[in-house]
Amino acid sequence: MKKWLALVPAVFLTACAYSPVYNGKEPYQGSPFMLMDSPRHTLDYFIESMTEELVISNTSVSARTPIAVTSFVDLQHLDATNWLGNSVSEGFIHQFQRRGFKVVDFKTTGNIQVTQQGDFALSRDWKDLAHEQDIQFVLTGTMLRQEGGVLVNARVVGMQSRIVVATAQGFLPADRIGRDLDTLNSIRTQDGVLIRSDPSIRQPYTVILRP
Repeated sequence: MKKWLALVPAVFLTACAYSPVYNGKEPYQGSPFMLMDSPRHTLDYFIESMTEELVISNTSVSARTPIAVTSFVDLQHLDATNWLGNSVSEGFIHQFQRRGFKVVDFKTTGNIQVTQQGDFALSRDWKDLAHEQDIQFVLTGTMLRQEGGVLVNARVVGMQSRIVVATAQGFLPADRIGRDLDTLNSIRTQDGVLIRSDPSIRQPYTVILRP
């Protein structure tokens, strides 16, 4: 009886430490109790693992070094990305900030735009953003679609030196992504024009971030 009583606290602590895993596709099956600890998407764990690899291989970036994170692009078309490339970059912003790095969010406008559709502090319109920002390193990377998923390569590069100071790579299985890659709407630039899935959406300007 005493042995059973001794196991109860251990089981309880294990349950408390467990973080639900969710791939974003099927309905969430966790109990209300499990929602006390926010469920984590499997993509989160993938990015966390790559972040650890970047930190281990890092030779130059310190907690005081301003670093920016850009969209991950298609390896075969370096001027094209999609929702996955943007989601990966958002995940790296979280992972680097929680480790104490000085992450610069260059998409922040510096003000709040209040509209009927909502209140916004982020923008991809160059007119809303600061044209010069203090950024010394950039975290970027490429994605290559393969049979069973996506091969992701990440690197941190000096803005002035162009020297690679940290690298990481990993394979993201398609069934862990949560959306069908074949239905993605790509975003690319062509002749300085931002082109989304709708060819009528055009932006003839870009913001060039310099250190």
